[in-house]
Amino acid sequence: MSSLPDVPEGLVAVQRIAIEVAERAATTAEPGMTEIELRDLVEGWLRERGCEEVWSITNVGFDARSTICFPDQPPTENRLVALGHVDLHPVSPDGWWGDCTRTFSLGADPEHERALAAVHEIHAATLARARPGMGARELYEGAHAAIGAAGYRLLDPWSNIGHSLRQGSAYDEKFIDATNDRPMWGAWAIEPFLGNDEFGVKVEDVVWFGRDACTVLR
Repeated sequence: MSSLPDVPEGLVAVQRIAIEVAERAATTAEPGMTEIELRDLVEGWLRERGCEEVWSITNVGFDARSTICFPDQPPTENRLVALGHVDLHPVSPDGWWGDCTRTFSLGADPEHERALAAVHEIHAATLARARPGMGARELYEGAHAAIGAAGYRLLDPWSNIGHSLRQGSAYDEKFIDATNDRPMWGAWAIEPFLGNDEFGVKVEDVVWFGRDACTVLR
């Protein structure tokens, strides 16, 4: 078994900021707001909390663009009608990286609500299955099967449900996907992203794979 410290306080702190700001964005979003406007609000709130930098772009996708969440697809002037997500990546002053995604629905479409319920259920089940040192592929396979069983497809363009995370870097241990058998230790972002051709929903939290247990950072 790998020898790892307890959950680093800096990681806990920056992830709490990430969650707080993502959830604030989800409750602030309103019809007619552009993706850029919500991005600017989010990054302003992060700066207020002491996070002057982000380690990847702040992704915002509304409605048809909710199927997109990738670093080369920045927010646009697209205006919110019914569904959206925000994926943010704060850097704390001491160099810890956070990562959190929240999807929000304005309640106009029952299909959106059904998908949101599905992604939250799959996310919760995936977090519950996490155990120290398990292979990344094993965690992926359970989530991927659940997405298909719910009637959706995995929307991530690289076909993963998450990635490793460290102080000052990400992806060192690669992705939670069908090809990665590396044991999971330390911090991993778990982010199932599911949907169809018309819309997508995504939820993301960070889990610490410690010596004896897995801790969801909230």
